[in-house]
Amino acid sequence: MRLTAVLLLALPAAVFAQKAAPPAADHATTLPVTHVSLYKNGVGFFEHTGHVSGNAQVTIDFTTAQLNDVLQSLTAIDLNGGRISGAGYNSATPLDQQLNSLPIALAPDPTAAVRTLELNSASSVRLLDTDLHQDVTRYLQLIAGNRSQGLRHLTLDDRGTGARELRVSYISEVPIWKSTYRILSSDDSKTATLQGWSVVDNTTGADWLNVQLSLIAGAPQSFIQPLSQPIYSRRPEIPIAQEAQLTPQTHDSGMEASNNSTADMVMGGPLDQKQVARLGAVGHGSGVAGGVMGGMLGGSGSASYLAAKAPAPVDYAEAAEASIAPATKTAAFDDFFAYNLTDPVTIRKNESALVPILQAKVPADVVTLVSSNGYAVQQPLRALWITNTTNLTLDRGSFSLIENGAFGGEGLLDPIHPAEKRLLSYAADQAVHVSTESQNNSNHVDHVTASKGVLVLHRAEVREITYVIHNAAATNRTVVLEHPVQNGYTLDSDPKPEETTPSVYRFRVSAAAGETVRLHVGVKHRGVTRFELTRSDEAQLALIVQQSNGVPGIEASLAPILEARRHVADAQTAVNQTNDKIAALRNDEDRQRANITALQNADKASRDRFVHDLNKTEDDIAGAQAELATRTAALEAAKADLANRIESLQIDDKL
Repeated sequence: MRLTAVLLLALPAAVFAQKAAPPAADHATTLPVTHVSLYKNGVGFFEHTGHVSGNAQVTIDFTTAQLNDVLQSLTAIDLNGGRISGAGYNSATPLDQQLNSLPIALAPDPTAAVRTLELNSASSVRLLDTDLHQDVTRYLQLIAGNRSQGLRHLTLDDRGTGARELRVSYISEVPIWKSTYRILSSDDSKTATLQGWSVVDNTTGADWLNVQLSLIAGAPQSFIQPLSQPIYSRRPEIPIAQEAQLTPQTHDSGMEASNNSTADMVMGGPLDQKQVARLGAVGHGSGVAGGVMGGMLGGSGSASYLAAKAPAPVDYAEAAEASIAPATKTAAFDDFFAYNLTDPVTIRKNESALVPILQAKVPADVVTLVSSNGYAVQQPLRALWITNTTNLTLDRGSFSLIENGAFGGEGLLDPIHPAEKRLLSYAADQAVHVSTESQNNSNHVDHVTASKGVLVLHRAEVREITYVIHNAAATNRTVVLEHPVQNGYTLDSDPKPEETTPSVYRFRVSAAAGETVRLHVGVKHRGVTRFELTRSDEAQLALIVQQSNGVPGIEASLAPILEARRHVADAQTAVNQTNDKIAALRNDEDRQRANITALQNADKASRDRFVHDLNKTEDDIAGAQAELATRTAALEAAKADLANRIESLQIDDKL
């Protein structure tokens, strides 16, 4: 193994130098790139257009990195009645499968887990074993071949007669195109010139010569599957069954536990769950790509819908259905916007270009932007308040401001849809100073309602703040102050905001040179507290009066209920007293009966005295029970009166 390690280090350079280039394909017809659509998710849609005659073979070269995308999305359409009978490409056996054919166990990484020896011009190493030398040489060739970036040649067979037009389209991974803007403005103008540019990189390995370029701000779902790699299914290895040889053996007695371990020795049983999962993954994965991407990017779906091109002489959809026997349906995209360049563009391979995509005048106000969290303010910023009147959606990107012929600052721009207004900040404003004063939070009841036994206190929580804006500049300033929108609160102050977003109110304030102005902002939150008067005692009713903050008529409206509540309480007390009296008499009765029983053999005079006492107690019990009935009736009447007063209570008083 030490000699092998030396060869792994010494031979690769020579192997790389001697490796022959892949054979060039014999191109019967060349289809140049005529249209390129670049998306924001790093996918490009490419269309080749050319002419063929008779039965023709058309070959298109791709890199190995592109081939998976091509196999997943390739669409070929003969526009003049021909049929695409098939497509083929030069495949390659995966490296691990090729290494498995070698009799030596070496890893795909030649530097992994090896012992190295230093060689110089005075020393050399050679393998004496001829077979081992051939195996190691083959191993190094496989490693070198796997590292090379060879071309893949995809050949289409187009069957037909006469001259015809052929279109081939596919997707491929590309760098994301970037938007950048220039805004030219002046202090005395209410408009600005907006210039849009796009940075486009061609890393596909082929020149784009006079192509129609579409830059699409959208991210269609896209993914990569290794369709170009042969996939081998994992199969279980089942040992060959052998007959057991008889050997002398002993046998346990019947009293010992039986051993069922032989059941675990069965060979070649069903696959375990991991094996089933591996086989299922191989069988299922490769079928997804054609269904999703074929329907989404196949045919004319993306390029024809989004790119502005001259109409074809024949119906494109009909030609697509006629070109391939299994007809497919395409889908249009409804949430993307595209910049379609009217002039052809040339970008050679491994080059980039700055492509103009927009120039227009838009309304723009130069303002000072101040953001607040409701308690403190941030550093004021210079900003442009622009309105997108271009009828185009402005893509996300950076911008540079040229103000009065000089550099004014830079910033970032989120997507702006047509007719949408947006603030673009680009520099700090050192001349405007903003502070806060008179912050006040209050919580009070401003409305009381009562109906059907339920009294409701309506509360208003008010948060108020006053901003102090001082303009130290020698020129007037328009200040846009952002106050946060709070969930559950509504604006309760003047002036009204110039604009409201989901997160902030934007107030416009004018401050002359050297002037200090104030802006008062108040927000209100509504809340309620409910009381069920039938369950409220006197203390809670007193609390309601206290929390109503002196709402006129509340105490007078609740006075009858308070009086009825006191009558109920008094009646309940009387009933409780009578019940306590009856309970005491029952105890006396029980004691007196026990005494009479104990004195059954005593003289008559003693027994008559206890009988007399018992009779009196029983008379008292009868009187107490009559009293209880009277007092219970009075309690029920008091409760009914309270219920009637609660039910008839109607209040709707506001402060």
